[in-house]
Amino acid sequence: MREERAAKAPGSSTPTPQQRRLIEFGEMLYSRIAPDADTGHVLLPEDDAVAVVHRARGGGTILVAADRSVLFSGSALDFNTALANFRAGRRTPSDRFR
Repeated sequence: MREERAAKAPGSSTPTPQQRRLIEFGEMLYSRIAPDADTGHVLLPEDDAVAVVHRARGGGTILVAADRSVLFSGSALDFNTALANFRAGRRTPSDRFR
């Protein structure tokens, strides 16, 4: 997902304390696979979740649910498709971020 799309996505306002914790968790996971990643976020309040976005070509997105379960989506997958998979319950095991 490109930076412009993340900035225009719905729910991209100031995070609540709970959303901030989810963002920090997603950033921590991202730092394991891309230590120098330039990340941003998209708030998904209707899903009680956030998306942490690597804002570089070839990056990707980590969708983080309130229970800290996650779905990693590479940049080749459209954000809306990744979100549909997330909403359908698909998850990436956390141990894959080592």
